Amino acid sequence: MKEVFSCLKNQEIFIEVKTKEEIIPYLIKDMKNYSNECITVISFYPEVIRGIKEIRQDIECNWLIAFDYKDISEEDILSRAKDIGADGIGAQNHQRLNETLVNKFRDNNLSTHVWTVDDVKSANEYLKIGIDSITTNRPLYLRNKLENLQ
Repeated sequence: MKEVFSCLKNQEIFIEVKTKEEIIPYLIKDMKNYSNECITVISFYPEVIRGIKEIRQDIECNWLIAFDYKDISEEDILSRAKDIGADGIGAQNHQRLNETLVNKFRDNNLSTHVWTVDDVKSANEYLKIGIDSITTNRPLYLRNKLENLQ
């Protein structure tokens, strides 16, 4: 991981942690010389978010949720996000991620991010409801199309 950080020269980076909390000490160690404002850690594992926040409050952490795999209520999402110290929610591209939910997240000081959006119509709708970021497999295509819509 140190090699990746040294190549990036303080560019913004999202790190998806796909393991459980055993990675945290190594990740924190490798991040120590990298600008914290440029790092966002994302994970489906609440214990990863909690563990990082217990050590480093200054590192942005977003909890990932997938509506297709777990029927989780809005109240449960908000409660768990607060409990683990998440800064934001990264949600699956799904009909449940709507303006009402985005506003609830915002009202609770949580940023909202969506993954994976590859079509212009959906991306535009998410931007209209105030989504903070979009993860896509087609970044240049989407950016060009969305700029043309504005």
